[in-house]
Amino acid sequence: MSRRFLLACVQLHGSDELQANLERCRRWIKESVERGAELVLLPEDFAFLARGEQDKHNLTSAQLSKIIETIREEALRHSVHILAGGYPVRVEGEEHKLYNRATLFSPDGTELAHYEKLHLFDADPPGAPPLRESHHIQRGERVVVVDTPLCKIGLSICYDLRFPELYRALALQGAELLTVPAAFTLTTGKDHWRILLQARAIENQCYLAAPAQWGRHSDTRFSFGSSLICDPWGTVLACAPESEGIALAEFQPAYLESVRQRIPCRSHLRHDLFSFNPPSPSST
Repeated sequence: MSRRFLLACVQLHGSDELQANLERCRRWIKESVERGAELVLLPEDFAFLARGEQDKHNLTSAQLSKIIETIREEALRHSVHILAGGYPVRVEGEEHKLYNRATLFSPDGTELAHYEKLHLFDADPPGAPPLRESHHIQRGERVVVVDTPLCKIGLSICYDLRFPELYRALALQGAELLTVPAAFTLTTGKDHWRILLQARAIENQCYLAAPAQWGRHSDTRFSFGSSLICDPWGTVLACAPESEGIALAEFQPAYLESVRQRIPCRSHLRHDLFSFNPPSPSST
């Protein structure tokens, strides 16, 4: 059963310096907990924001292990849930491919679930270099909803945001909080980021938390930022400043239920015309 709690979205100005990024994470996790957060969400590429996706292959096995062990230790140290929003993991048997994985840790450091990004960003954004995520990243195959003592949490990463069917699947499989850790580009973010986040929250009547990267990372990479938390009505409850920082807000199950009762969309779904039977959710 879900309950009231504070959650914090961490906004980072990441780089390709692994140790420096992890120190930033530690600092903002600590501040989030000091301000009362019981769930802390880190953005995509929180540990290593490469100039190019191929640079992630240069990370050693020891460095890859350090990423996830650091976040596990922080969850245990602060006795808090942490979503490690997106980090590289080697694909077994695929020398040139990585997963973009998000992992949710419990306050005792246990891995509750992990999720691999389903949709990969291959595009030629206007005024920006071409992006070919699929050249280096292996797409995931699982829809993941995690039942925690706080609430039921649906996992996604960045470009997934443009695919509403994923969020409908998460909602119908019980998600009460949708999570969208991201490193959204400035070019698309300024026009689409906030409106898409609010739409996903409204149409699925869920809380939504989106921790993001912010600022210029290199000569060719600039992230939009605007990490935010919104409620099931689509109201933005908190938004990070244009700098590193956190967005902090409260999850209220009673309000979520009131929104769902006020506009009972789920009882109006046309199952006779549309398929609402995605794969069963996984929590491993």
